[in-house]
Amino acid sequence: MIPVFYRKIIAGSLTGSLYAIVLGLFVPDPSADIGYSILRYLSAVIISIPAYLMYSFPVIFLYGVTTSILSETFSRFIYRNQTKNAKEVVLSGIFHVSFGLVFLIINPLIAFLSVIAAVLFFTVDCYLRRRQATYRWTQALMSLEIPLAVWILFSGTDYLIGLFQSLITLLQHTIN
Repeated sequence: MIPVFYRKIIAGSLTGSLYAIVLGLFVPDPSADIGYSILRYLSAVIISIPAYLMYSFPVIFLYGVTTSILSETFSRFIYRNQTKNAKEVVLSGIFHVSFGLVFLIINPLIAFLSVIAAVLFFTVDCYLRRRQATYRWTQALMSLEIPLAVWILFSGTDYLIGLFQSLITLLQHTIN
């Protein structure tokens, strides 16, 4: 059971980071019209990914790891007397999506986003399981560096873009 927990932590770290990136690419700034400029779009993506990561990662990590463990446990319990088969994996996927749909109580949009996160979590976890590697506690802890690295990368890029824009503005004012 413990190696499964480590795998779920790694899956949670990867999923939280991927989810923020995917959401940032598809919904860069839900409150503004970015227009048709590729630079505006990229700027909005770079700004939105750390924000999405900051708000979605704790939920995906805590709720996702917990419900993924429950999903796998329930599906194993139901198919406990049979050899490993595709039915167990499919049932686990159905449980993952069901746990995502719980958020319909709050808001349909949140439920939709939650189902996307659940499917992404399930996909990442299946990939890690298929590798048949033995995951250790150190790997699980090190996987928590992934969302931190994503946050630093995109926040740092936003900072550097702002710094260069300020420098260009300063140089333009000095020349004029």
